Formats: sequence, C-alpha cells, structure tokens
Amino acid sequence: MLSTIEEIENLAAELTELAETKIELLKLKAADKISLSLSGFVAIVAAVIFGGAALSIISFGFAFLIGSKLNNDSLGFFIVGGIYALAGLLIFVNRKKWVQVPLSNFFIDKLIK
Repeated sequence: MLSTIEEIENLAAELTELAETKIELLKLKAADKISLSLSGFVAIVAAVIFGGAALSIISFGFAFLIGSKLNNDSLGFFIVGGIYALAGLLIFVNRKKWVQVPLSNFFIDKLIK
C-alpha cells in the first residue's frame, strides 16, 4: 500500500499534468480564434482589393459612356465622380451603422466561436 506522502506526490504530479494540459488547450483555442479572425480579415481585404479594381474599371467605362453620350468626356468623369462623392458622404454619415458595427460584430463573432 502506498504511503500518504507517495499518494500526495502522485496527486501533485497529476495536478501538474492537468494544469499543463489546460494551458496547452487554452493556447490551442487562442491560436484557433486568432487564425479564424486573421483569415476572415484577409478574405475581407482581398475582396475589397479585387472589388475596388473591378469598380475602377467599371467607373472608367461608365465615365466614357456618359461622356460619349454628352459629347464631353470630362463631363462624364465629373458626373461619375459626383456620384462617388455622394455615395462617400452617405457612407460617412451612416458609418457606425453600416461599417463600424458590422465589422466589430464580425470580429467578436470570430473571437467568441
């Protein structure tokens, strides 16, 4: 039969092993959450870059189209620029509802899961 000291030593060893396992589990969970958040962020950045490139090309096309209909290319670019200025103002006015809250919710959801 084991003595009391040996039982305490065995219990201490098991508790140490349990603590190390818990720490390792927390590290893995943190790494998982960070990788999910980072991959989501990279996907958003990539979508913004490619969407911005496509939007630029489409904008040039519409500017030239409007300019050719009005027989003045400069006017077409000013009209498209004005549309973007209005859109930018609208987004700026509603930035909390349309940008800040959804982005913060996205990252919070990724960190909580």
